Amino acid sequence: MALSMDEQRMLAEIERRLAAEDPGLATKLTSFRRPGPAAGLRTRRGKIVGSICTIVLLAVIGITVYAMTPFRAYGQKTKLPATTSSVSAPSSAPTVHKASTSTHAPG
Repeated sequence: MALSMDEQRMLAEIERRLAAEDPGLATKLTSFRRPGPAAGLRTRRGKIVGSICTIVLLAVIGITVYAMTPFRAYGQKTKLPATTSSVSAPSSAPTVHKASTSTHAPG
């Protein structure tokens, strides 16, 4: 809804009187007219740039996690659980098997 010329003139007069009477309040009220730093993100270009930056950041995080997975196994020192079984563990001492060398002929 547009203001008529008379209403716009009256509004401008009120703004001038307010600025003359209370400059601090006038300064605060004029700050509403200035776009803030987030105004750039509301444009189409800002949204596209923000989206691309978000996708690149997520890709970098994903690649970093993927690259670090081989190192996860080296950082953990887990011991194998002790199991009791009928199979004995091989000893470090060498075992000597004697072969029967018989010179007798069967008979």
